Amino acid sequence: MTKAEMMAHFDAINTAGLHRDDLVTFRIQQERAGRTDLYRGRYAVGLSSGTSGNKVLTVLSPVERAGYSALLWARSGVPASLPNPRVLFALRTNNPAFTEVKALGVELVYVDYFVPVDQLVQTINDRALTVIAGPPSLLVLLAEEHQRIRVPITTVISYAEELDASTRTRISEDLDAPVVEIYQGAEGMVGVTCSAGHLHLNEDVTLVELSDVGDTIGHAQAATITDLYRRTQPFIRYQLNDLLEVEDAPCSCGSAFRRIRRVHGRRDSVLDLVGEHGPVRLMPDYVRRSVNQASPDIIEYQVVEWAPDDLEVRLLLEPSANRPAIESTIRDNLAYWAHRAGGRFGAVRFTTTPPTRNATSHKLIRVINEHR
Repeated sequence: MTKAEMMAHFDAINTAGLHRDDLVTFRIQQERAGRTDLYRGRYAVGLSSGTSGNKVLTVLSPVERAGYSALLWARSGVPASLPNPRVLFALRTNNPAFTEVKALGVELVYVDYFVPVDQLVQTINDRALTVIAGPPSLLVLLAEEHQRIRVPITTVISYAEELDASTRTRISEDLDAPVVEIYQGAEGMVGVTCSAGHLHLNEDVTLVELSDVGDTIGHAQAATITDLYRRTQPFIRYQLNDLLEVEDAPCSCGSAFRRIRRVHGRRDSVLDLVGEHGPVRLMPDYVRRSVNQASPDIIEYQVVEWAPDDLEVRLLLEPSANRPAIESTIRDNLAYWAHRAGGRFGAVRFTTTPPTRNATSHKLIRVINEHR
């Protein structure tokens, strides 16, 4: 089942006699009013950001809400020894499913993605917040302001956007705290970081089926998810848009759950190369690596493929950076991974255009295929 199919048949899929259009109207009204009421005083309603253009509703009953809250905070990475965690929780929009955890002794201070960083720093200091939770693009901004943060940060929690290794290291070093990743979406909490720092599938609550997508370099696969406990809105064989590389080897943390070696990116972010015998596909993770490994002087970037022979690399650098050398390194890195995949890039051009966020979800997507 795809996201579009879920929404098209929502009235038949849900088991509580709820109607899609009523819930969408309710959620939009709540969002505009800045409210987090429960629908009919009972159901938590979410409306995903829909980066692919298709929004999807999520509905949780009281029992499902309590179970989700317990799972979230049991595996959030917040130290169990930390009394009354105080969390800066950044979301595109708030949802009662998240604020329910206040009952577990956790204080959430909700902020919108677009609150200015100066205001976020002030909030952290004024409210003595010891845990920072948000998408990587926001965490990077706070990490850059680490000298102004007067509160010792115990944990950083990342979600909603792709978190690559170099960004994780940068955030962790600047904020002097471990970075935990929560991998979730409308279909539920798919994975969390263990005590050894590896991202594991939550295989006690979700069934994860993997299928081949033609990755000629590594082992990126498409994932289909079945939530084993949701009943109000069943998610059965629900297709993720993400590409995962899963590791079957045991983890030092002792968990039997499979590890996610890396999230390669979105299926619609796969780039098309020029191949000798036809089109060749390159997974977005190899593109991110080509840029990330080029220089520590890269502040921000975004790679946009406008056509198989037209690739734009948007690159913001430190003022003292050697732009020609960095661009040359990125070009060489891209050529290396393209060759590994059995193809080549056409024109690769560099611009100083700032990265843009998705107009619907407001998420920063690093690799974009605009011609598919």
